[in-house]
Amino acid sequence: MKKDPATFTRALLEWYSTQGRDLPWRHTRDPYKVWISEIMLQQTQVSRVEKTFYPRFLEKFPTVQDLAQSSWDEVYPVWKGLGYYIRGKNLLQASQKVVHKWDGVFPHDLQKLKSLPGVGEYTARAILSFTWDKKIPAIDTNIQKIIRTLWPQEKVDHMAKELLGYADSGRDWNGAMMDLATALRSGEKIEGSIRAFFPEDICQEFLPQRKKTNQKNKRKWQIEVGIACIHQDGKYLIQTRPEGKSFVGYWEFPGGKREKGEDFRTCVKREVQEELGIEVSVRPHFYEEICSFNRVNLRLRFHRCQIQKGIPAPQEGQKLDWVAPEKFQTIKFLETNAQALKKLQKIRV
Repeated sequence: MKKDPATFTRALLEWYSTQGRDLPWRHTRDPYKVWISEIMLQQTQVSRVEKTFYPRFLEKFPTVQDLAQSSWDEVYPVWKGLGYYIRGKNLLQASQKVVHKWDGVFPHDLQKLKSLPGVGEYTARAILSFTWDKKIPAIDTNIQKIIRTLWPQEKVDHMAKELLGYADSGRDWNGAMMDLATALRSGEKIEGSIRAFFPEDICQEFLPQRKKTNQKNKRKWQIEVGIACIHQDGKYLIQTRPEGKSFVGYWEFPGGKREKGEDFRTCVKREVQEELGIEVSVRPHFYEEICSFNRVNLRLRFHRCQIQKGIPAPQEGQKLDWVAPEKFQTIKFLETNAQALKKLQKIRV
């Protein structure tokens, strides 16, 4: 059938009215409770958040004021088990900002919400949509896949806004898209008129790839990455992961994959030029780590660098910041940087 946006949205909302998930945070319009759910869901399965961590956390800290008045020693036992503890620390810092700067009232403004520790573009949009029913798309990787699959020639943001334009409620549209993505990913049969948009071959694209067990596929892909720890005036230059990559919003040092024929120091110079538009001197690596994942061995080499020419400017839409080593623990870094950060804290800048 013709993939008409208006028809799709009508069918989507019709399906959602009977097949949407009954989740506890969908029964509240309290921005604090919506925010808590979104932060917890960033790295944790819905079922674990729904049944255990969300109700337990709200029982201990029912309001933003309760959370803001607490210490990490009080928050940690309640957060324990969720992992990625920087999320819990960010929650605590953000709650204190809401209370002290805005008298405990969450702002209705996208940029102000994004200024809260741990709140990126997607989370801010989700809070606006699910709390105040703003007609603003909260686009995560799953929603991106639906749009790119059905409308591959269109820009995701543009198409999302067009689809949402045919809905009366931003809250319902975002919830419906999230639930549809979950249903497709888990292989559920999609019923109703929305089914016309998802024939069998399209549904197969959303299923997790089956693991092959032959020996050839057991071999891991080797990736080597050169990383620049650029220091100046007692601080290091860090940047956020840009849109389109995994772990968007996390902080990291500049750097990237070593190309064929490159040595690591040449790789670091090239990556810094591409990402920041500057030239740097590169010292021999001070730390190397091999991170083993399901199909990939990631070899990371960390080099201390100094700027030789130019002023750092983001070339890929990332945010930049200079941070002192003693502040590293307050930053939401990629987990793969953890040991290198500890090494840097012991080096005199």
